[in-house]
Amino acid sequence: MLRVFIAMLIASAATAGGQILIRKGMQNVGSLETYQPMALLSYFGQALSNPYVILGTILNGVFYFLLIASLSWADVTVAVPFTAMEYAFAAILAITLLQEVVPPIRWAGIVLVIVGVILVTASGEATSHP
Repeated sequence: MLRVFIAMLIASAATAGGQILIRKGMQNVGSLETYQPMALLSYFGQALSNPYVILGTILNGVFYFLLIASLSWADVTVAVPFTAMEYAFAAILAITLLQEVVPPIRWAGIVLVIVGVILVTASGEATSHP
């Protein structure tokens, strides 16, 4: 169980970091304002060549590789709830890197989700596999 916890802790930090970097990159690119085919191609070309978007996508890839490993070690009902730790990482990174404000009610929600994860993981050993 410890290796699942460590892998998913790193995975959650990676995906939160990835989402924050993608957001920063998209702030540089600007908002999508038109849906004309050539404008879309240009817009997504700019997004996909932005270094923040590229690095964020790589970090999201790290998340998926660690999730795959975790799913080989534990039940999906144990491994997947660990991804909720991302909310705490994302809030902390959003505050520090994007200067976002996280209101107390949102922090309360994050705490409740993490308490739920603790309850799920403390619920017992893995079920037997056929």
